Amino acid sequence: MLSMSEYAGPMVQTGSSSIIASDQDQENSWVSGSRRGDTRSFNRLVLKWEKTIYNIAVRILQDREEAAEATQEVFLLAFKSIRRFRGDSKFSTWIYRIVLNHCITRVRQRPPGTHLPLEREHESTNPPPQLRVPENQAGDLLRLEQRNRVLGALVHLSPEQQAVIELKFFQELTFEEIAAILEVPLSTIKSRLYSGLEMLKIRLGTEA
Repeated sequence: MLSMSEYAGPMVQTGSSSIIASDQDQENSWVSGSRRGDTRSFNRLVLKWEKTIYNIAVRILQDREEAAEATQEVFLLAFKSIRRFRGDSKFSTWIYRIVLNHCITRVRQRPPGTHLPLEREHESTNPPPQLRVPENQAGDLLRLEQRNRVLGALVHLSPEQQAVIELKFFQELTFEEIAAILEVPLSTIKSRLYSGLEMLKIRLGTEA
């Protein structure tokens, strides 16, 4: 087991003083180490990202046990393929793509009619940030709704719509970043977002 000192970020010498490198520099060093086969570096990436990846999986899969299983599978996939990660994009872009593709595949493989709503509050996930889309006033709708009603309504969207809403609202990414992660045109991202918001509006309206 690593000591706390071993988790400290890499130090950069500046004259007689030392400063902790930025989080991004630290992550880049872990990625580089992982590509060389350093399992300790990869474990540090897991420690940094496992909660975020699990929360994404919970919201899309709507089942905690399946989400935990999917999270393990995502990091196994990442570990097996990280040597092929060229670094053309951020590690976050790459790991988001893996978890979303994996969860969408799981949803599509379910028998027709399968519905797995979370019975209790999403206490194991972080409270979502204010759901805001400056580009569209429909975001005001989501700011006014109870968290659990919004999360419960997400299950009625297509996996592709869920992925866009997850990245836009919960991960607070830009349209351009989302398009890069999902590898689809910007216009498609916006279409999926607005159609998903409209469906949420209808769903939440019927539940009001």
